[in-house]
Amino acid sequence: MTQEHYPVLVVGAGTVGLSTATALAHYGVPVLLVERHAGTTEHPRATGVQPPVKEFFRSLGLDERIRAASADLLASNGKVDLETLAGTDLATAPRIPTPPSEVAELTAKISPTPLGPCAQDQIDRVLLQAAQEKGAVIRFGIRLESLLQDESGVTATLVDIADGSRSEVRADYVVAADGSSSSVRRSVGIPMQGPTGLGNPMINVLFKADLADLVKGNEFAFAQITNADSEGILLTVDNRDRWIYHISYKEGEETLQDYPEERCIELIKAAIGRYDIPVKIISTIPWRMSARVAERVVEGRVILAGDSAHTIPPIGAFGMSSGVADACNLAWKLAYTVKKQAGPGLLRSYESERLPIMRFTRDQALLRFKHLDLHWDEEKDGERSAVEMADPLVTAAAYQYYEGALVDPPDSLRSLTRPDENLDGSPGARVPHAWVEHKGKRISVLDLPDGGFALLTGPDGQEWVTAAEEVAARTGLHLRAYRVGPDCEVADPEGTWAASAGVADGGALLVRPDMFVAWRSPGRRKQPVDVLTDVLGRVLDRPWRMN
Repeated sequence: MTQEHYPVLVVGAGTVGLSTATALAHYGVPVLLVERHAGTTEHPRATGVQPPVKEFFRSLGLDERIRAASADLLASNGKVDLETLAGTDLATAPRIPTPPSEVAELTAKISPTPLGPCAQDQIDRVLLQAAQEKGAVIRFGIRLESLLQDESGVTATLVDIADGSRSEVRADYVVAADGSSSSVRRSVGIPMQGPTGLGNPMINVLFKADLADLVKGNEFAFAQITNADSEGILLTVDNRDRWIYHISYKEGEETLQDYPEERCIELIKAAIGRYDIPVKIISTIPWRMSARVAERVVEGRVILAGDSAHTIPPIGAFGMSSGVADACNLAWKLAYTVKKQAGPGLLRSYESERLPIMRFTRDQALLRFKHLDLHWDEEKDGERSAVEMADPLVTAAAYQYYEGALVDPPDSLRSLTRPDENLDGSPGARVPHAWVEHKGKRISVLDLPDGGFALLTGPDGQEWVTAAEEVAARTGLHLRAYRVGPDCEVADPEGTWAASAGVADGGALLVRPDMFVAWRSPGRRKQPVDVLTDVLGRVLDRPWRMN
């Protein structure tokens, strides 16, 4: 049996697996991704994309491709309640904005990426192409048969589904991105915790029907359909001829077998309100809501990400975005580890950072499921606070890591309701965004890490810049330093970023490749070279001797 070697083997070519493989290849790490299906899915399970996801794709150079992939849904906004699609004047139908207007306004302040949905199948196509362009090896039609770990790596036995042939891959690390029923997770014995069987069983039906004329000019994110013949949720995939209809049924009264293709078509036509429009079922996925998180997400050299680590109720569009956040956190840590630029503690920090956030995100989605009225009503801020329901941007973008590859992070989140207050330059938080100019281009501060570490300081922080240049030369790390402010190499026309990040008085921020703050010094420090060397050693779990 032939055996290949890759530093990283990724199992599963969904959005999270593809994100991980693309990022690893972007960082120069040889990676093999295997997927048992014949290609990426054409059945999008999600369209909601939170700001950090697009920021991550932006960091991989995919900003314009994701914009193009999002174009079909650019006009989609709002939840509408309809009796039938054709029997309602969408122009006058009451509409709840999705996201709420204040969330849209605040997103523009804290993120450089445009707000708006993108169908998951379109995202996956972009990622697949990018991963291959960057050098990742992607193999479809390959099933993982077994994993065997030892101290130095993992041996995976793979089966070609088409001809039954077997091969072995030796990997330093394996990333399990193979979904909620993850065979990898089961093989290493990691249990899941949390409730299952929430709500009624559902059937997710992807279908083709030309409904463009019915929605043109009044596109919605989704419609709650309620009439005597059909009840369900209608979502657009492209605002033309690809749509999803979610059908629920009561357990104990009906089963999946009660919904053959013919009945699904009849329910869809009843929801549309036009029986003369042809409907073709593309695929159906039975599912039921759960809210589970793995007991741990690292077992030796096997690491869980995405749905293999957590299943998030689909209230608030946190599920796919949380999985991509796993990939963003994990990929750079794997890259530094396999390149021997970090000690073992860096990779262990994936669990100490992400696992609490997985639980926080799951719990916040559960709160919204249990209090749907609070989720939808913009006027109930007080009631949301009473049940500790976080602002959606806090859950998605302005959360806090409390321990991990960090130096002196805070021990609590500043605010559940004000994401901008959390993005204050604290270690463990995403670096605060501002539009700046660098080398004649308008960029975001979030663009400055550029795949490595960035040391950011204010206008009077030249000594930090000099120190960073010396540390980078001695360690060989990808570390670049920038002064941010008026008349600096990174021009901040407003001159407010340094104060918002807490480094206005000669201080500095060390920003990680995943755009999170690793360390902050509010002011000047004696011997900045030694300080910065010590900080990087603590973050990367690798002390350097600076002789």
